[in-house]
Amino acid sequence: MPAGSKKFRHAILKNLLLGLIRKGGAAAAASRGMMMSFHERRSAIRHAADAALATARGAAPRWSRSLAAELSQDRRSGRDAHLLRSAKSAASSSECRSQSKMTCSSKRIPRRTLRARPKSKATAKAAGVLARVMVRKRARALREIVPGGRGTDECTLLGETLDYAVSLKAQIEAMQLLLRTLQAPKNPSGKSSPY
Repeated sequence: MPAGSKKFRHAILKNLLLGLIRKGGAAAAASRGMMMSFHERRSAIRHAADAALATARGAAPRWSRSLAAELSQDRRSGRDAHLLRSAKSAASSSECRSQSKMTCSSKRIPRRTLRARPKSKATAKAAGVLARVMVRKRARALREIVPGGRGTDECTLLGETLDYAVSLKAQIEAMQLLLRTLQAPKNPSGKSSPY
């Protein structure tokens, strides 16, 4: 299913709600009335959102398989074991060669301004070398951000990055819809709203 479609957003929302319900039930059973800490809640939401995204997208893109494998690895190590029942099937349908950890990086890639054309062949060659170095540096940064990006060539990396960005945008829209729904004022009259 296309990553930006309404059907895809609904699949993310459904899987996210199921993951959060499972996490809430397991946390209540484990703690017997004790509240989750902020960090536990944040981790549960993040893992449920990642599992929902990987499950909704399926095993087609490499980033989805890598994300599901990473979550499955967390499951095997005992952390958040109940969140990944359906995302595991996405990872098992095709193997992921490189299981990379998704890192959050605040490093900014500077935007270069247009420069005057080189005046000699030597400066033109130096400019070409500089451009290749910049492309490699930016590709290296993308490989660290996109799950499963390590070990891919530049063309595949760009396709995976595009698909991952579109999927993340759909995930954000689904989570915002959930937030708006949960924060909506309750209708005291019991009649359904016209929305």
